[in-house]
Amino acid sequence: MVALIDTEGSGAPLSGADRAAIGLGLVSLAAGLVLLLAARGFVAEIIGACLIGLAGIAFVALAFLLVGEGEDREYGKGHR
Repeated sequence: MVALIDTEGSGAPLSGADRAAIGLGLVSLAAGLVLLLAARGFVAEIIGACLIGLAGIAFVALAFLLVGEGEDREYGKGHR
């Protein structure tokens, strides 16, 4: 099983793509929540829901990116 927490102490910092996915996800989530909670109207609700969906996509992409980067590090160490 792949853990998202680094238990082996590799200390690999977040890459630029990791930070971009986190930033996009957080900004989309915040904007979507603001629209859903503060704005009125059908269009505002649709846009808010789409932004929250975009945040979900960004966080799932980040999970896959982290797993792939971890596999690349393991492969680079010679583990199979």
